[in-house]
Amino acid sequence: MTADQKKNRFEDLRLLPGQALQLEIEGYTNDRDRSVLVGYRAGQGLIVTTPLVNGTPMSLKLGTPLNVRLFATQMNCACAFHTEVVHIARAPYPHMHLAQPTSLVLGEVRASVRARVNLIASLHYGQDLQQKTSARIRDLSLGGARVLARNLTLQPEEKVTLAAQLQISGVERLVNLEGIVRSIHFEGTETQLGVQFLELQDNDKVSLQAYVLSHIYYQ
Repeated sequence: MTADQKKNRFEDLRLLPGQALQLEIEGYTNDRDRSVLVGYRAGQGLIVTTPLVNGTPMSLKLGTPLNVRLFATQMNCACAFHTEVVHIARAPYPHMHLAQPTSLVLGEVRASVRARVNLIASLHYGQDLQQKTSARIRDLSLGGARVLARNLTLQPEEKVTLAAQLQISGVERLVNLEGIVRSIHFEGTETQLGVQFLELQDNDKVSLQAYVLSHIYYQ
């Protein structure tokens, strides 16, 4: 993620309760653990749900340092900041209070950064994109995707469109991603395509940025 540190306050992000977060917690083997924003008080701190491990809330200590990453839709950018745990509660549900971040890092998700996914999609191809088949997206970036399909015959440089439902912060959004086939690999009845996206519609680009960010793990 390319990013420039800016003098923004947390409240400038205009986040809503339910915002998806990814927590990088020191001492845990998972690269990132999922959490949800419950709320915040300007200048005081924020409240987030405690990540679960096998259905059980993580056992964290006061003062545990962590990094938080998210996609701020209102500002159309990725965001990261450092904070620490200042209070832990189990009732009425597992949640914790985090210290107010002193600085935010904002930036775009690089087009080359890929997220490992397993996303069902419809692949439109052929003359005027009239043919359609089911496909599965296995990795995804702002610049393209690796796509698997069966019994599919295509040629490099053919245009295709991928239609998929992306789940972002509990909301489903339909995107149509136009692209060009750059590589083809056959394994039996399965075809693996490397697709490079063409210029995306603004709404699709914002949705794709948010989705990719929420699925990125250190690779």
